[in-house]
Amino acid sequence: MPDKSDSNEVYNPQKQSKSFSVEMILDDFSFWFPRARGYGYTADELYETDENAVAVAIPIPILKDGNYKLWFFCFCRVERITPRGVKILIAELSRMSIKLGYLIHFRYYFVIADRITRRIPPRCSRAKSVYIIRAEYAYKVYEIVAKAIGGFVKSFRKNVKYGDDLLCLCDDLERFAERMRKRAEELKSKSTSTTHPSPTHHLPDTDRNNARDKATTKEAEEHLTLLEKSKVMK
Repeated sequence: MPDKSDSNEVYNPQKQSKSFSVEMILDDFSFWFPRARGYGYTADELYETDENAVAVAIPIPILKDGNYKLWFFCFCRVERITPRGVKILIAELSRMSIKLGYLIHFRYYFVIADRITRRIPPRCSRAKSVYIIRAEYAYKVYEIVAKAIGGFVKSFRKNVKYGDDLLCLCDDLERFAERMRKRAEELKSKSTSTTHPSPTHHLPDTDRNNARDKATTKEAEEHLTLLEKSKVMK
């Protein structure tokens, strides 16, 4: 992982809040592990952890050379992130997918940070999407995952002919997306009830920080609408 000279500080679970953790995301994604063998994988092939990061792959209904393609989700928890450090951090996280890299169809990277030094908008390309999200808005991770899966499956059902096994996988994906939506609602409820400071405790730069947070949130919301329009080519 990048060192502190790159202005990134590793998450310390004893020092920071429990709004989001590696253990939490691994538990939430464990829905797939009992089903992995049915799609030709063992559970330990579909996830990997490294201190403050976790990478999880789930099968998606695309067959190539007899193999299901994989969706790669990588999550990292840091105290502080800068625009300069993002590229370095993503390069480090990408190494976690080497063993299944040839099967990965698309990559999502989520960096959950307590402090974001400047506005860092989502980056989306045909190969991967990168999101930098403040810890207070960790529920948006689940919203993005649910939107991405829901949009893909809807398009897949509409545009692609498939057998019973792919139909079952689509059903599983839809159930998983619903779990993600419910998790987002739970975290959002907790966040809104615990992250409203008293006016008497405002810092001098509170207004500036709030404006930056709102801008980042707006960008994330706009990108969610793009994910809903995703298509599976025939």
